[in-house]
Amino acid sequence: MSSRTAIGQVVDGKYELVELAGEGGMATVYKALARGAAGFSRTVAVKKLKRELRAIRNYIDMFVEEARVGSDLAHPNIVQVYDFCGDAEGSYYLVMEWVEGMDLGRFNKGFTEFGARTPWPMIASVGIGTLRGLGAAHERLKPDGTLAPVIHRDVSPHNILLGVNGVVKLTDFGLARARDRVFSLTAPGTVKGKLSYLSPEVTYGQPATPLSDLFAMGTVLWESLAGQRLFEGKTDLDVFKQIRNCEIKPLKPLRPDLPDDLIAIIDRSLLADPAKRFPSARTMAFELAEVLKHAQSSGDAQQALGNAVHEARLRLARKAAGGPPSPGDEQATWSFAIDVDPLVIAGRKPVPDVSAAQVTRPEGLRPGAGAAGPGPGAWQPSSPSPSSVDVEFSSADLSVEPLPLTTKKKP
Repeated sequence: MSSRTAIGQVVDGKYELVELAGEGGMATVYKALARGAAGFSRTVAVKKLKRELRAIRNYIDMFVEEARVGSDLAHPNIVQVYDFCGDAEGSYYLVMEWVEGMDLGRFNKGFTEFGARTPWPMIASVGIGTLRGLGAAHERLKPDGTLAPVIHRDVSPHNILLGVNGVVKLTDFGLARARDRVFSLTAPGTVKGKLSYLSPEVTYGQPATPLSDLFAMGTVLWESLAGQRLFEGKTDLDVFKQIRNCEIKPLKPLRPDLPDDLIAIIDRSLLADPAKRFPSARTMAFELAEVLKHAQSSGDAQQALGNAVHEARLRLARKAAGGPPSPGDEQATWSFAIDVDPLVIAGRKPVPDVSAAQVTRPEGLRPGAGAAGPGPGAWQPSSPSPSSVDVEFSSADLSVEPLPLTTKKKP
């Protein structure tokens, strides 16, 4: 069934598809209404696996895994999974929380396309919200109290949703790797994730870890503030080599208005050695909150972010419609307040719920190296660099099929 004819379809007898919300490589997302008794209705998002992928076991497994992992992660900064269902045709549907707003990629575009800069306190606040969601995934516990981290593996601007109510939500755990899974969904020699947001150790064939997610978070923050890609090249191979060599362009010349402490946080998250990054998402979020405490601003932080999302949507809609820009489009800025939890305001660093060593110790490192290794430069790949590594892109990137690194980008 095509996306156009699907409008009006009722899934599982209670979810009416009312609007096409987006198309990805793996799935189609609809805005839908959940119907109940006495006229009750609730807006939800329904994600449908594409028809052509229903016969490919690996994609079905990833879709089911997204439902399994998402249903087990209850946190204010993670998009909630409500239901998972199917129909007689063999289609699968993931029913999720609907976030009225836009993703971080489009939010950034709402500034850069008009020659404006994203306000750094807002980007820092978005980082805090996303890191809190990541922290909840990394610190996930099984019912018996055993640590069972979920590694997102696809942290990117398109998977960070910003609501018009100012709430930050991390979404799309389709590529997530849960440590309690009894089998792997990734074939040997395959790297999963958006190419531009891979971490150096993953390009060497190492398993993704929570520290890999933090590198991706640093990339997202760098790009949001710089208004350009961190890793760019004429071919995918060029980009891959830049990431592997950890070629980080200085941020300060691009944004001289940024506090040195904020740049230091981003630089630390982008270090090649995983053991030298922040030990956890929780710690990185705390450091960002410390920088925000000293920002000169006023007003309500959540309301300011929500207003910014609303205005960015309006600016992009005006431009798409070919209408004239509104006064202030090119100098958009907002008053911003610091809104952090009481422990941060009181100056007391939150105590992690679990041991950082349990959560963040990288896997697959050479014995004696990495988190427990000696001094600077201890991190090394545990095996020689492969001459060719396949990259499997996720739904919002160039392809969903394994792509040899010798292949040039598609036009």
